Amino acid sequence: MTEVTPAECAISSYNRIGDILSGSWELTQRIFENLSFREVARLRAVCRTWADVGAKILEKRRRLHYLTIHPHSIPTTEGKVTIGELSPSSLFEGFFEHIVSRPRYCIGFCNEDWLSRTDIFSKKGENGKLTLAQYLHGSLPKTCEFGLFSATGIIGTVENNYQGHWLESANNLNHIILSFLHDEEKDGQKAKRSCRRRSSDEIQSREDLAESASPVVSDQSASASSNNSSQASAASAKEEANVKRSRVGYSIEVEARWSTSLRQADAVSLLLIPHHPGVKLKFFSISMESFLKRFRSGRALNDVTVSPEEFNKMTSMTPEDDLKALLLFDLGADEETFTDAFLQAALERQNYQLAIGGGVVESLQCGDKNNGELTSLGVAISGPNVMAASVVISKYVSSPKGLESYMKQLKSCGLPEDQSLAFMFTCCGRGYSWYRRRGNPWFDYHNVETKAFRQAFPNTPIFGFFGGGEIGLCHFPKFNSTEADEDVGVRYKKRKKKKLFHQFSTIIVLLSFL
Repeated sequence: MTEVTPAECAISSYNRIGDILSGSWELTQRIFENLSFREVARLRAVCRTWADVGAKILEKRRRLHYLTIHPHSIPTTEGKVTIGELSPSSLFEGFFEHIVSRPRYCIGFCNEDWLSRTDIFSKKGENGKLTLAQYLHGSLPKTCEFGLFSATGIIGTVENNYQGHWLESANNLNHIILSFLHDEEKDGQKAKRSCRRRSSDEIQSREDLAESASPVVSDQSASASSNNSSQASAASAKEEANVKRSRVGYSIEVEARWSTSLRQADAVSLLLIPHHPGVKLKFFSISMESFLKRFRSGRALNDVTVSPEEFNKMTSMTPEDDLKALLLFDLGADEETFTDAFLQAALERQNYQLAIGGGVVESLQCGDKNNGELTSLGVAISGPNVMAASVVISKYVSSPKGLESYMKQLKSCGLPEDQSLAFMFTCCGRGYSWYRRRGNPWFDYHNVETKAFRQAFPNTPIFGFFGGGEIGLCHFPKFNSTEADEDVGVRYKKRKKKKLFHQFSTIIVLLSFL
């Protein structure tokens, strides 16, 4: 009898596991459900079964992901919270290794020199350095469109830790495989049913966490000095285990004036949006020069007007696209007249039912290509499953109490918060000193406007920047009302031309995806 070596036993076991995984849709699906996007994407290249299972799983994932790195504390999404322990490149890499959904769109805001710096990212195995745009191009799927905008200050949101959920899932994978092998060698059916029930319960509990608007608090650690305090802590932990909390951690406004140099106030916020049925984001660039060359035969006109049809051609939209929100970022190239005409055309196209936001930035980039000639970059958000609202906080509001009415107006629109996000564009003259100059000198006036937003929308992450001018208007549709207001469009249309450019103000655009 030939003696079997341990190495041959291991190879035989691996082959059996491979045969089971390549032929079992159910087991492959259970395993893939616990893996990140990158892991699923890699495994899809192994065989046809894995490719089909992975595609089905990724198609169902609709979760937003976001990362904000700032100098005051450096947190990562889905993992540890470090304070200056890891480099930004390590935080970015950890972020992309743990995202669950396949990114379809990426919007990033950063300080002025992030777009040109090459001292953060480097190519593996080479001496070459990468810019942020080049790094994102290599880290994001090829189908993912992205735009980057730099300004003097950044607004971002940090995602709560996932309480070790994915680590627990990873530890369970080996047990699931071994259970299937063990069941096959014994009488099979009874043990298999037991394994399926046990695995289904584990998967269901994880799905309940993932599908909810917030994860369950599962980690409560506290030191107790006596038995009574220990019992009280245990009772409290058990009670809080049933209370769901938001994935949204905290929002922060990183202003350049917090330090004497912009480098010390370095910050970046990154938002990844997966594909949603009935939701479409379109990146586009515009300029007066290209508009005149394309639609006016190159002739310079004193009074420039843009028609809705020309708007569609400039943004590559079709007349059937249901535009809900428009974000526009400008370098302040003295083309306000043309930009205003462009935005007025968008309002006319939508019968003046449109959320608008944006502002003047330091630099901008779309994709990894050299976009040095860009003067304006926009994002058109359309689709039947998009709901949008926007508000302009007046320059006359200089007290935190004055923000409450604006947040109530946004809240009254009734947008669902399950799949929601917000953009905030504020003047570089606002922020800490804006509120502190008329208030108590000992009061904490940091993050005043994001705190007010958090109070009204605790489950909605917010992103944006401090710029040199703001673009926006108030738009408060009533999604929670059953009454049809058919004459709203007519009433808006009879008004004078909308004022869209502001100074010393704050614009908030609220979006919700069904």
